[in-house]
Amino acid sequence: MMERATIDILPECLIEKIVSYLSFEDAAKMSILSKTWLRSWFTHPNIEFTYPYSGRNLELMDAIMNRYRDEKISIDKFELSYSFYSQVSQPIDKWFYIALQNGVKYVFFKGLDYSWSIFTILTAKSLTELVLECCTLMPISFSSGVTNCNSLRKLSLTRVKLDEDMLQTLLNCCPLIVSFIFDQCWGLEKIELLNLGKIKSISIKTRRRDQLVKIQTPTLEHLTYDGCLLGKLDIVEYQNLKSLDISHMKISDGFLQNIISALKDLKIQFCKGEEEIDSSNLESLEYTGYKIPKLKVARQLKHLIFNHYCSGSLKAAWFYNLRKFLSNSTSCPQVSLWFSQCNEINLTDLQLHHGVATPKVDVLNVDCTWRNGECPTFLDALLWSCHPRRLNILSTSATFKCFINRLIYMKNIYMKNLCQYSPWHGQLELKGAQVYIFDDNTSESWHSVELNREELSPDMPFYGEYSFLLDW
Repeated sequence: MMERATIDILPECLIEKIVSYLSFEDAAKMSILSKTWLRSWFTHPNIEFTYPYSGRNLELMDAIMNRYRDEKISIDKFELSYSFYSQVSQPIDKWFYIALQNGVKYVFFKGLDYSWSIFTILTAKSLTELVLECCTLMPISFSSGVTNCNSLRKLSLTRVKLDEDMLQTLLNCCPLIVSFIFDQCWGLEKIELLNLGKIKSISIKTRRRDQLVKIQTPTLEHLTYDGCLLGKLDIVEYQNLKSLDISHMKISDGFLQNIISALKDLKIQFCKGEEEIDSSNLESLEYTGYKIPKLKVARQLKHLIFNHYCSGSLKAAWFYNLRKFLSNSTSCPQVSLWFSQCNEINLTDLQLHHGVATPKVDVLNVDCTWRNGECPTFLDALLWSCHPRRLNILSTSATFKCFINRLIYMKNIYMKNLCQYSPWHGQLELKGAQVYIFDDNTSESWHSVELNREELSPDMPFYGEYSFLLDW
């Protein structure tokens, strides 16, 4: 009774505020608490329906929409997920019409192969964001004319079927959009985004390897592009482009040189082609791939994230290139490296390279898939290339013990002050370390162990996660 009384004394305006932050389904559950909570759910501004359900649920959904229509209750957000083939177009069309009449601002629709006229939705003067998934916009007739939707600011199409004419007509009737997402849509030979006068952000992921994408939007500031391995991207005007995120494409000669002067943030993932990046004007670089890129640097980057997949055996030059690459940034929050094998490294070759200071890394993630025992020179070379504050490894227990042995060795260098006779030792001195082992069989998954061999359990899992906090 005390809980019920406490709920009832809340002001109605506060209950309405609380309900407005809840999902439509959660608000429905809360409606059993009192009549005030029920009234608040009845006027919830955000409607979320998922279909299919039984015919009774379809009737319930229809009754809810009829109540919003009859009582003229405002609708801010209308979301409908429709995930199987069925002839229920009539109630869906009616629900959209009610949402439009009640001032809807955001519409999300996911319908498996459902075909409907998008231009009916775009007649809404209040609509600011439209998100469509898994539906078709073809065939459609333009004979009745198309009305501009000057209120729309964000348009997102994911796995939608349409052709080039439909895309151009759609973009032309939404002249004020600032954000456009085009994700794995089909039915087009090419994608052209031309003369979008207000666009600021574009994200494109193609379905076909050879699909051409041409962008000519002088106001564009942020571009994300995934080319499905060998996509073709042509950017005609880019004077306001600040950030570029490209994945799975072949970078043609001169592509980056042509646009790099305007960029501040660059992200490259699994691209082929150009290996040198002019980072003179960049502030942030995130690189994921199979090579260590060369940087043409006039100033240090403020932010660098590096994810690298290493295949085959490595030589000392690889670790020097890694060290040189990471030294180009004043802040390096994360480096992730995947090694398929380890091998002995000629440390004498590394001793020849002392011109670059050891870069500091916040987090170094190392995924070791080799199973051929210890490689102490390999680990020495890795920790020579950068000094991480936190070192996370995913490896066999044998490799983990090898890390432990090398860290104990480095700590002893510091304690015995051996670095005075060898520049190489000075590169590896370690003040202290905390060691953590992940164990999903305990209530506290991460537990600490001392940095010594005696603390290591002989029955450690063959493959596991380990973490070190290092003080250099």
